[in-house]
Amino acid sequence: MTVVRAVVRPEVRRVWALAVLAAAIAIGVVAVHKQVRDGNDFPIYWNAARDLLAGRSPYDVNSGLHGYVYLPWFALTMVPFALLPLPVAATCWYVLNLVFTFFAGRALLGSLHAARVPARPLVLALAALPLAALFHDNLVLGQANLFVLWLVALGIRAALRPGSVEHRGLPIGLAAALKMPAAVLALPLLFGRRARQMLGVVIGLVIAIELPHLEGGTNNGGHLMKQWHEKVMLPAAEGTLQGSNVIDQSPQAGLRRLLVAEPAFGDHRVNVAALDVESFRRVSFGASIAILVAYLLVWLLAPARGSPPALLADLALACCAMVQVTGYSLKAQFVVLLLPAWLAASLAWERPARAPRVLLVIAGALFLLSQPGLVGRAASNLLLAHSSMTLGTLLLAGTLAWQRFRLTPPPSAAPAAAPASGTTW
Repeated sequence: MTVVRAVVRPEVRRVWALAVLAAAIAIGVVAVHKQVRDGNDFPIYWNAARDLLAGRSPYDVNSGLHGYVYLPWFALTMVPFALLPLPVAATCWYVLNLVFTFFAGRALLGSLHAARVPARPLVLALAALPLAALFHDNLVLGQANLFVLWLVALGIRAALRPGSVEHRGLPIGLAAALKMPAAVLALPLLFGRRARQMLGVVIGLVIAIELPHLEGGTNNGGHLMKQWHEKVMLPAAEGTLQGSNVIDQSPQAGLRRLLVAEPAFGDHRVNVAALDVESFRRVSFGASIAILVAYLLVWLLAPARGSPPALLADLALACCAMVQVTGYSLKAQFVVLLLPAWLAASLAWERPARAPRVLLVIAGALFLLSQPGLVGRAASNLLLAHSSMTLGTLLLAGTLAWQRFRLTPPPSAAPAAAPASGTTW
């Protein structure tokens, strides 16, 4: 207790605040230098917006995953940055990403409070620690994942507010229009009888998709959507987007590293079989279906469906599904696991069962040991080749699913009351 009191003293808080500010400035300097030097990821968005301003298409359909790959609406949102020199624009985007991170965390904390889940600062800090390097990577590269996390957090917080209205589903719709796996968040809303918010998700998607059509001329929305479909959707349908490289930590990519004779990194292989690409494509599709069915069974069969704690757990599981179902999830996208990590750790702390705590410690260790800054590039590549983050996510999702089934339905006579004594939350 003496240590805790010392940490919360005003003078100590000021020292911590200055340390955090200094770290943010240092990371920002490195981030802007790296983006200007290497040309990714924010410079890609910046160039896409400049192409739109010049009447050109931002899509190079012959470059595979290289270049701009998002829907046209996101390039339109980057137009204000395109009016600035790249170093200034990258600095502004870095600051904005810090804002996204802060308000995403705030919204997720509000979600825990709305669902009446005790949130202890030390527990939340320890749960977020394995993801810290992923947040750092997003900031340094200027990626869009922190923007997606903010949209997802807004949608989740809104879903837990009483008296849901249509516009509260808009953030999830916009998130799905940027990172398509976010659309899986609509399923818990549907099963939780949040039909009006489902409508908001659809409205958000429609707005994002139709926004570029407001622009006329040869570079109109229809032309851009056609090029986006050719660059992204057709290769995805053919299975050519998914490789064996360790940066992809989806379960499907993990299976590819095991079942297809391709290097996981450098010349290193971990495969135990040598399926041809077409045979593996069927295996990958089957894995995606199996994972989705597993989540559907939880959302359909778990008790207390629709109550705030149950809805929050279902949405947290959907965050896990975002990096498991589609088959192409790069390391930096795993920042969406912040809510599942916070929720699972908070519940494990409140309950006497030892198994969830052990599983979460193992999952956290797998994430931490996957970071080259901690264990070195060679060791992290070896762990990632064996799908360490994939396994960590499966452990986290499994722990959450077990906790979800432990929820006791609230008394039917008072569904809005505080949890009864038989409730395990």
